Amino acid sequence: MSLFKSTDEQKVRLYEIATSMKHYGLDSRFIAGAVKLAEIYEGAFDLFCLWADETDEEEKDKIVADLQDEIEEFKEQPKEPVKKPYIKYSDLDLIAKDTVGFKAHLKSVVDKWGGITKLSKETGIPQPSLSRFFSSASMPRRTTLYKIAEALNLSEKEIITDWAA
Repeated sequence: MSLFKSTDEQKVRLYEIATSMKHYGLDSRFIAGAVKLAEIYEGAFDLFCLWADETDEEEKDKIVADLQDEIEEFKEQPKEPVKKPYIKYSDLDLIAKDTVGFKAHLKSVVDKWGGITKLSKETGIPQPSLSRFFSSASMPRRTTLYKIAEALNLSEKEIITDWAA
């Protein structure tokens, strides 16, 4: 990740796009985190500009999901401590064996709890990012699991033992 210092003109553009994102219905926590990152990371700034120029709703949602991925990756860097339940790295192998099944079960728990829209509001993760999370076969990011577990008030045992077994 290349760090850069945004100019005053770039900051104004960023804030204009952030305002458009709010009018579009994106969560304020997501927007604030994305702006913070875009001020120091050119790739995130470029995603903001792409989002502003895009007219296709699906493409806008993909860009939002990409921004969320960038935010999560940035947060995983050691300079910003994040409150996390403890999950051993070796335990993630249990989850990886049946990622699709794991995500399907987790989605059923989320649906019973209140759905993706409610989860998005509770975690600050944009709805398109959560939809992509649940529909992909990729290994879940630890930070995403932490946020979901915290929102649903789930323990480490419930994440690893009940779902991965």
